[in-house]
Amino acid sequence: MSRRATVAMRCVFAALLVTCICNAQAQDVSVQWKHDPGMVALAATYQSLYESDWTAGIDQRIGVQSNGAGIAIVDDPLNPQRKVIRATIDRSQDYSGVANGVPRAELLFPAPVRFAQQHDYLIRWSTFLPADFEFDNQQLTIMTQVHQGEWVGGPTIALAIQGSRYAISMHGGENHTDVSAGKWLCCADADRGHWVNWSLHYVPDDSAQHALTELYKDGVSIFANRDAANAYPDVQNAYLKIGLYKPDWMSKASDVSRSTVLFGPVRVSVR
Repeated sequence: MSRRATVAMRCVFAALLVTCICNAQAQDVSVQWKHDPGMVALAATYQSLYESDWTAGIDQRIGVQSNGAGIAIVDDPLNPQRKVIRATIDRSQDYSGVANGVPRAELLFPAPVRFAQQHDYLIRWSTFLPADFEFDNQQLTIMTQVHQGEWVGGPTIALAIQGSRYAISMHGGENHTDVSAGKWLCCADADRGHWVNWSLHYVPDDSAQHALTELYKDGVSIFANRDAANAYPDVQNAYLKIGLYKPDWMSKASDVSRSTVLFGPVRVSVR
């Protein structure tokens, strides 16, 4: 990506903190998963595109964007028989050799994990904040994103954390620098030391006519929007990334010098 595009990307995320909440138009929906078994039942109506529980390590087709040991396979702290992804970023490191020269420790999922418009997708993953996780009140950290490919602008879907709050944001349509919808989500400080199970029900559409974005946390709907574009014009191959991405860490004040988050199994399905 060019220097101009990189600057534009950073400006978008700086604006996210203001526009994400002010422009949010989330709405409640009738469907609500209250626990994992219900989520599994719904997932049974989808066809699996890709899944990994990290037992065999990181798929060689997955793109790794990190510095040194920023991405590693480790034991699950609550169940040593399971393997999980550990993503770590450290402000003291040099990220000039990483994508865009921006602090990140991310996995870029390969085909067939590509999101075509007006298809119905179910994305499931989990995160674990260590017991000693330090919250940054001054800057956000993106933990999961659906990326729009060649378009300059924010990720189509982004789950981030700032301070003790999560945030979800959407970009789409022609105005790719604008947040089309978003919401602050409570409460990350209560999640330290245990796994959080996320599910994203995603029907991308750049016109918003058929768009659907629903985020579930531990089986409960916490964000839903049917009224905003959640894809970029003509993009039929958006892709999934998990890990840590902190776009302004090197240029702005921060409360932390190091961040680590664990990621569990990832499953992507379509119907």
